[in-house]
Amino acid sequence: MQDIFVTKIGMTQAWNTAGKRIAVTRCRADKNLVIGSKELKTPNSFEITLGYGKKKLQNMKKPLRAQLAKSGFSLGAEFLRGSSFEETEEIKVPKVGTSVSALDYLAVGDLVKVQGVSKGRGFTGAVKRYGFKGGPKTHGQSDRTRAVGSIGAGTTPGRVYKGKRMPGHSGVDTVTVSGLVIVHVDQKENEIWLSGPVPGAINSSLRIRKDGGQKQIKLNLVASGIAAAERELESTEAEK
Repeated sequence: MQDIFVTKIGMTQAWNTAGKRIAVTRCRADKNLVIGSKELKTPNSFEITLGYGKKKLQNMKKPLRAQLAKSGFSLGAEFLRGSSFEETEEIKVPKVGTSVSALDYLAVGDLVKVQGVSKGRGFTGAVKRYGFKGGPKTHGQSDRTRAVGSIGAGTTPGRVYKGKRMPGHSGVDTVTVSGLVIVHVDQKENEIWLSGPVPGAINSSLRIRKDGGQKQIKLNLVASGIAAAERELESTEAEK
């Protein structure tokens, strides 16, 4: 599965066996509904339509509602997206009407890129929106430190160019972060941990795409506060 969807539920920290602290984003691996499947010209290649997110069926648009009903689902989805799938002898293409989870396709050490929608920040100035340095604080400029500055180009062309970076609505942009690693997969808690921060607010949906690489990583489960490891440790100590 090239793309799979999860839900961001917050950030925490973990430690590897070398004692290095890792910033971690926790994601809940909710079910992805398999709405449609189409075989491509390339052998063993498929285009799968996935539905993700919680939404009442009655609140969906009629074409999407009909597509879900045709696939045998009686519940709604927040959105429908396509994902490429390479079928192998071990992993077969999922059938329409079933559901899949990120836990089935992602493993510890997988290199991934994560796409999400950044938080909305409303109407902001250019310093906050684009990271401008601002003007000088002296020489009569004490009230202009966060101003944009000159925006024109003189008599020619006598106008402001399109796309000029100026104050306006900030955030709610599609942002992709590459080079992240799956550091932990918790089958019992239904969670996947990613190394580093990702765009989006808590409870927002994220698209995870495999980069095709692997990285060796081993967490100190007890130091990272993973419940399963703590329970195993307690049971071992009780047996002693």
